[in-house]
Amino acid sequence: MTTLTLPNINCPLPYRIYPESEKLEEGTISWMDKWHLYSDKKHRQRLSRIGCGRLGALMYPYAANAEVAQIMSDYILWAFSFDDEYCDEGSMSKKPALSITAMLQMQRSIESPEVPAYPENNFAMALRDIRLRLDKYTTPLHTSRFVNTQRGYFMVEVGKLVNPQPTMSDCALLRLSSGGGMVFPTLGHISTLVNISQLKMEDRRLCALTEMAAMMIVWESDFFSYAKELAREPEDRQHNIVSLIQQRTGITHEQALAKAFSLRDNTAGLYMRLRESVLAEASPEVEAYIQSLDCYWRGGLEWISKNPRYRYLNGIDGQAAYQGGTLTETFPDNCREIVDISSISWWWRYDPAYSDPISQAT
Repeated sequence: MTTLTLPNINCPLPYRIYPESEKLEEGTISWMDKWHLYSDKKHRQRLSRIGCGRLGALMYPYAANAEVAQIMSDYILWAFSFDDEYCDEGSMSKKPALSITAMLQMQRSIESPEVPAYPENNFAMALRDIRLRLDKYTTPLHTSRFVNTQRGYFMVEVGKLVNPQPTMSDCALLRLSSGGGMVFPTLGHISTLVNISQLKMEDRRLCALTEMAAMMIVWESDFFSYAKELAREPEDRQHNIVSLIQQRTGITHEQALAKAFSLRDNTAGLYMRLRESVLAEASPEVEAYIQSLDCYWRGGLEWISKNPRYRYLNGIDGQAAYQGGTLTETFPDNCREIVDISSISWWWRYDPAYSDPISQAT
């Protein structure tokens, strides 16, 4: 295949990292082995080279302590392994009935962790371990938010199993929570132990910012993984936003990438405008919450843009899947278009670029 060329990708937020990510990595590899979260030696090798400790350090640089930082790193490994086994190309994705049952068991294991109800399900047991450690180091409200967003993660993965060729709107909705899309930004404020009330969390502007942070990372991972997915020719599934655009329109891969980048850039533009507007009147806990979203977006993008999981066709080394995709901190001021995708277009109802954003978008 011809190596794809990605355009530069912009993020104006500063780079931050939690110290001693190497220790997090060592702990996570040990935790992975404890729960045997891999299918074979080759899969273990691939997972051990992802760099979950570094990713956790980038996404959660203000983790309250080393124990909490380790939970974040371990959960990241769990999510990657789960994705490999159960989602998209994973072996369990071809067995939807068994996959759905297994996910129900995993969710129940964190809803009711007092007793290990499914000891034969290593993913359920590992996830239960995450829950028990969150109970130890965070608050019940934090833990309940994790449990609820994880439920959404599983629900969407079930949706992907039964809807392999979604519409553009459904694709955006599925991608928003798939791969832990909404769990990871939720873990941001949990990692810092920010005590933000549920009332403030329900502010629709904060809800929009949270969804945008989640969606941008998901789309950005689609950009960087697109070439690798093309090499495997997964014609039957269209959950990658670039693949969906290309196959539905018949345009070139490069043109599809450009259209997908436009969706992301206009979303990023809205995020920055709305972020500035909310911060102008934010309480300390809301400010800290937004900072956690900033770190999640910037840290995740930093990692994705340089990680071998996406850069190489085999996810380790060798033949490059793409070239370009340089991360820059400048951001154009012209990303002001409304993204016309019905499942997410509500974000623009809160665009401060309009004097009355609610009526403007109606």
